[in-house]
Amino acid sequence: MKLDLTLYLITDDGYLADRDWLKAIENAIKGGITVVQYRSKSGTKTTREMYEELLQLRELTKKYGIPLIVNDRVDLALAVDADGVHIGQDDLPAEVVRKLLGEEKIIGISTHSLEEVEKANDLPVDYIAFGSIYRTPTKEKPIVVGVEKLKEAKKVAKKPLVAIGGIMPYNVDEVIKAGADGVAVISAILGFQDTFKAAESMKRAIEKIKRELRLLGLLSPQ
Repeated sequence: MKLDLTLYLITDDGYLADRDWLKAIENAIKGGITVVQYRSKSGTKTTREMYEELLQLRELTKKYGIPLIVNDRVDLALAVDADGVHIGQDDLPAEVVRKLLGEEKIIGISTHSLEEVEKANDLPVDYIAFGSIYRTPTKEKPIVVGVEKLKEAKKVAKKPLVAIGGIMPYNVDEVIKAGADGVAVISAILGFQDTFKAAESMKRAIEKIKRELRLLGLLSPQ
């Protein structure tokens, strides 16, 4: 499955509570998201409950032909035949995850410094997430790196770089100009009742700035 990191949605229990969570994600897919990561950090769900949700999400992402990534949980990713796993600095080592998943699956890794990006270059991962670019309500104590550091990370990274943290339609242009290959978001889409419009708005903003950069010769044609 082709990996298009343009608009990467991460699920969040807080934003999806008290609503039809699967419909909210489906509407976001229709609005233009290109990857879904299942992330359940509330601590209130059992492994069985997460598995049941992932089964539904697996069916949905297959229907629309977009990758399903599971945060941290290699066991759950294998159980539902997800397309990949996203790991943090304190999770299983990337080499171990690759061995468990096989060569065909997608692995992403979170980084918060240039040193971590450099290390990620040598790991068996397919993309590198870098952030938090801005302050974000979804992390209690986010490490805010800023746009200038993102520019430096892009120069260092040898793999596709996804910016994450506080990215919204009104600041996404800065992030794309800084060199991000894609943006990962939660509140920018799930923070709204109409997730179709929210995703569409973000996708449109990304495509607009990319068109402008191509016209200026600052971005290679696709």
